[in-house]
Amino acid sequence: MDSYRVARLLARLRGFALSDTTTQPAGYVEAGDYLVLEEKSRFPTPDSDYARLLVPKPGALDTWVCTRWRTQRYATLSSQERAPAIAKLSFDSEPLAIIKERLVALLGAFLDYRYDVSRAYYPWALPGARVPVAPPRLNNCCTFVEALLVKAFSEAHGAAFTWDARRHRQMMIASTEDYFSPVTAAVESGMALLAPSADVPPHPWTLIQGWRNRWGSGHTFLVVDFHPETDKVLVLESNAAFGLDGVGYRGLGNLRDVGLQLPVEWWTRSEVWTWRRICSAYPLRRQAWLKVKVR
Repeated sequence: MDSYRVARLLARLRGFALSDTTTQPAGYVEAGDYLVLEEKSRFPTPDSDYARLLVPKPGALDTWVCTRWRTQRYATLSSQERAPAIAKLSFDSEPLAIIKERLVALLGAFLDYRYDVSRAYYPWALPGARVPVAPPRLNNCCTFVEALLVKAFSEAHGAAFTWDARRHRQMMIASTEDYFSPVTAAVESGMALLAPSADVPPHPWTLIQGWRNRWGSGHTFLVVDFHPETDKVLVLESNAAFGLDGVGYRGLGNLRDVGLQLPVEWWTRSEVWTWRRICSAYPLRRQAWLKVKVR
């Protein structure tokens, strides 16, 4: 992904679930700049063009708008270096949402962990699944993400949140039927919403499963935040690369070195990756937006 496709709406437009103004309306989209997820030119007839826009709101993350009717244009489309500012979901109406502080508080359990791709131990037991518990304090990318998320959501919601051996196997990508099964597990368990595309910049607290090739060099990691002005992403992961040997922030250091609080002005650091670099490094990827309320 070399640039972002952006639509500038010149006025408020009605949104639709499908690329057809005769279908069910889906509210309105205010004038402004929006990330384009998909375009349909001269569709369904030569008289009209449509674009699917990223418009996060409860119940839907995207909507179609008509950008041209005959000679009348309602939006201008262009390729830009920076993504437009994206509205953030509050998740206040989501029954399984958790607060960000719950996740940050649990990070202390991973301070002494070191990375080991083949030997992995959890800091605590998980509901519904048998997992090896530390010591030794070793883990890998997918066991870190599973341990953190399942602990946070299960403690917050008890029996309302279900986890089991099948979900655990999904986090471990135990089947070749779904190479993005950690994302599938997060969505199916109710922890997250499936992002409307692989290219769209991540929402705060996003789970990503990426592959450097088909299907090798896979990695499960979290994006804590995205800074649209710089295109930087704050990556939280367990890794043995990018300045890490254990759990920490990519390019910034291990948690035991940088502390538990989110780094201040992390987007100003040259070591922090951009979203475009993430997309280039992991051309095969999928993301789930976790239901995390950021106070």
